[in-house]
Amino acid sequence: MKKEKGFEGYLNELEEIVDKLESGEADLDASIELYEKGMKLTEKCREILKEKKIKIEILRKKTEEGYEASDFEKDAAEDEDDGGAKTDEKEKENEDKLF
Repeated sequence: MKKEKGFEGYLNELEEIVDKLESGEADLDASIELYEKGMKLTEKCREILKEKKIKIEILRKKTEEGYEASDFEKDAAEDEDDGGAKTDEKEKENEDKLF
């Protein structure tokens, strides 16, 4: 089974790709392949950050009441069921509160 690199590993790989692209050493075809790989890595990083953000929000909500792992699993499952719509609404509400 292939072990995932995690956020830092993906970010390091993305930085290497950016360096190669910025150096101008790769030909056009190689540059396009690097760009495509970079976009995939960017998406993986965004997914990881979104998951971590959700977990932090859940932990923050639970600090006064006490935290249980099953609560996180339940909230994450609900988020998957609604396609992230509730999380998107919460993010919008939080942004509105900040500004």
